[in-house]
Amino acid sequence: QTPTIYPIETIRLGLEWFTNPDHLPLIVAQKHGIFASFGLDVQLIEPSDHWEAEEEILAGRLDVAVTEPLHLAQDAAKGKPVLGFSRFLHTDGGVLYDAGKGDITRPADMCGKTISYPGSPGPGGPAIVNTMVKADGKLDCDITSYKKHNGSFFHTDALQSNHADVATLIFWNFEIPEAKAKGMKDAAFFSLKEWGVPDFCQLVLMTTPFHFDKRKDVLRKLVLAMRRATGIVHQQPDLAREYYYQHVNKEDASETQQAVIDATFTATLPAFPNDNMMSTEYYEHLMGWLVETDQVDGKAG
Repeated sequence: QTPTIYPIETIRLGLEWFTNPDHLPLIVAQKHGIFASFGLDVQLIEPSDHWEAEEEILAGRLDVAVTEPLHLAQDAAKGKPVLGFSRFLHTDGGVLYDAGKGDITRPADMCGKTISYPGSPGPGGPAIVNTMVKADGKLDCDITSYKKHNGSFFHTDALQSNHADVATLIFWNFEIPEAKAKGMKDAAFFSLKEWGVPDFCQLVLMTTPFHFDKRKDVLRKLVLAMRRATGIVHQQPDLAREYYYQHVNKEDASETQQAVIDATFTATLPAFPNDNMMSTEYYEHLMGWLVETDQVDGKAG
């Protein structure tokens, strides 16, 4: 049987952060020739700094971007033209702390602590931590008692430099192995899903509604190609590891960084779902929490 030959379609796909194991289905689909078999030339583009993905798409510099449900919902509430269409990673995560220091043993102990989080001094960090504190039974913690530090996504560095007591918006499969490789042997975290916060430790593909309607067939091929790559990740993990190590040039990394690459890859392997659905009920719950914690205007969007 002659295989179907598709015309080549280019997709400029913007990552949300530097390349890491969270992007494994994209890397495997590229290295294994899966994108090519679907007629796709997928260009993976790292942000040089934080970017507003929908603006890059509207300006014609990107076609698709990787984002997190939290940011997708926040952008939608602001009336931005965003549309999520495929969830390809679902891990665990929440708030990182150093259990070895002994001053934090349960979420209630975080009341009044200094929080490091991207977007500081915005409301996100205290909203996440205080929701956990309340879920742990401490209902009298003043939301204004928290101090804020913008350590960007360098969560481990923020704690080890004593600029913060806790750091949020962490994925356990990356930050916990990284922290331990950098010497924080008692690195620990409180999970969103266990302490009252909607579980947004996911990565999804997004574009604008206009681009989605215009290139729906091409984007369907993108999702199917990533789904096939996810099968290889689960069924041939050694091959996926080989592809990933080649992609990030592991052999040229420092000893510490090689340890981080090894540990984060292993921790991330189970995090890729076969089901790429994005349920309406989940996003309604997430939006409700954002409104309840005054992170978005419930009358806007």
